[in-house]
Amino acid sequence: MIQLDALPSAADFYARYWNRQPFMVRGGVPEDVISALISADELAGLALDDGPQSRMVRNADWTCTFGPLTEQDFTDAGEADWSLLVQNVEQFHPPTAALLPCFGFAPRWLMDDIMVSYSATGGSVGPHVDSYHVFLVQGQGRRRWTVGRQPLGRENYIEGLDLKILHEPIEGDEIEVRRGDVLYVPPKFGHEGISLEDSLTFSIGFLGPRMSDLMGAYGHYLSQREDTDRRYVGEDLTPASAGSVIDTITVEDIRDRLTRQLGSADFSRWLVGFFAEQSHPDMAQGEQREETLSADQLRARLQQGAALIKPQQIKFTLAIAPSGEACLGFLGDSMALHSDLVPVAEKLIQGQPVANIDALEFLRRLYNLQVLEFI
Repeated sequence: MIQLDALPSAADFYARYWNRQPFMVRGGVPEDVISALISADELAGLALDDGPQSRMVRNADWTCTFGPLTEQDFTDAGEADWSLLVQNVEQFHPPTAALLPCFGFAPRWLMDDIMVSYSATGGSVGPHVDSYHVFLVQGQGRRRWTVGRQPLGRENYIEGLDLKILHEPIEGDEIEVRRGDVLYVPPKFGHEGISLEDSLTFSIGFLGPRMSDLMGAYGHYLSQREDTDRRYVGEDLTPASAGSVIDTITVEDIRDRLTRQLGSADFSRWLVGFFAEQSHPDMAQGEQREETLSADQLRARLQQGAALIKPQQIKFTLAIAPSGEACLGFLGDSMALHSDLVPVAEKLIQGQPVANIDALEFLRRLYNLQVLEFI
C-alpha cells in the first residue's frame, strides 16, 4: 500500500487516488484535533439514546443488535470480540466535526457523515466493501487493516446475516494503524479491520446518490413550484401521433423539454439544496430561532466587534455560474446569491469569521435559521 508523508493536495488526490487506489498517512491528523473528538464513554452514551443510529456487532457469530442499546447489551458483550458503531456523530457531538477541515481536499458536498466505531480487543465488522469513499482515522488504540489492491469484481456475501460480510477473506495489503493515522479506501475495495486493543476509529464517508434518487428528488422539487411544474400538452403533435404510437419526433421533443429543464437556473438552486441536506433525518432543517435578530440588532452587534461563523457540522454547498451569480445550499434549503455575496459565502465555507455590514441581510437570514453562530 502507498504510504504518504502527509495528506495529499487536491491536485494529487484527484489525479492519483480518488476512485483509484488506497493510501495511508502516519499521523495525518494532529494530536490537538484527535484529543477533541468523542470519547468511548461518550459514544456509548449516544448509543443509549433514541436519536443516533447505532448498532453492536459481535463477531463470534456476526449477530447485530440495533440501537437504542441498553446497559445490559454492553454487559453481555463481554471484554472482547465486539464493536459499537454510531452514525452521524458530528451532528450529536459537534466537536467531532473538527476532523473535517483536515480533509478539505475532498468533496465536502458529497460527505455523508462521520461514523465512529468502538471495538474491544478482537472486534471487527468482518471483510466487506462499501459503496462510498472513506477516510478511516484511528483515534485510540491499534487496529490491523487488510485492504484489497483493486476493486472487487464480484461480491459474494455470507447468507442469512444482517450484515454484508464477504464469504472469502480479503487478499491484499496488511497495515497496522495507531492514533492519528489515516487510511483512505475507495469504493468497492475490500477491507477488514481487526482491533488489536480497545480502539476508536472515525470513518468519514463520501457517498454519491443514485441517478434515480436525483431524478426523483428534482421531480418532487418541481412539483412544489407552480411556476416550473408545467404540464405537457402536446402542442407540437402531428398526424403521426394518432393512435397508440409515440412517433420519433415526439420522443425527441419530450427529451428536449426535460433537458431544457435540467439546464434551467432552477436546477442549480435545487442541486445545492439537495447536496446540503443533513444525512440524519431528525436533524433540524433550517428552523427559525425562537429569538430572531432584527437588522438593527445584528448591525449593532457587528459594530461592537462580534462576528459570525458557520459551525463545522453544518454543510454549505455553492454553485457559481459563469456570470458570477450563484446559489448557496444549506440544511436542505437554498438561496440565490448576487455575485457580491459570493466572497462572503466562500469565507463562511472555509470556516472564517465574517462581520460584513454590507452583507447584513444575508447574514441575518442565515443566523435566524440557526446556520451561523456568533464567536
